[in-house]
Amino acid sequence: MKMISTLVRIGILLVGILIFSNVADSSNWGDSSSSSLDNISFATNMLVDWGFVVILIGVLLSMAMVGAAYLVRDERKENLVWNGGESSD
Repeated sequence: MKMISTLVRIGILLVGILIFSNVADSSNWGDSSSSSLDNISFATNMLVDWGFVVILIGVLLSMAMVGAAYLVRDERKENLVWNGGESSD
């Protein structure tokens, strides 16, 4: 089982190196055109034109995080007692 785990980790590392080398190779990317967005245009589009959508997605993600925190909390009696396991009940 440990050998399979090691082989899977090595495989994931090799796939990551392969993907990174393909993405980093400049021959895979075309020449930049003048019609493409620069950073200022992208920021303006995201924060001005799409501002409501960005805020709505942020609210939904924060609700998901609160829900996840609620689901993973542990309320068993032994985890709620602070004084060395002594209960005042």
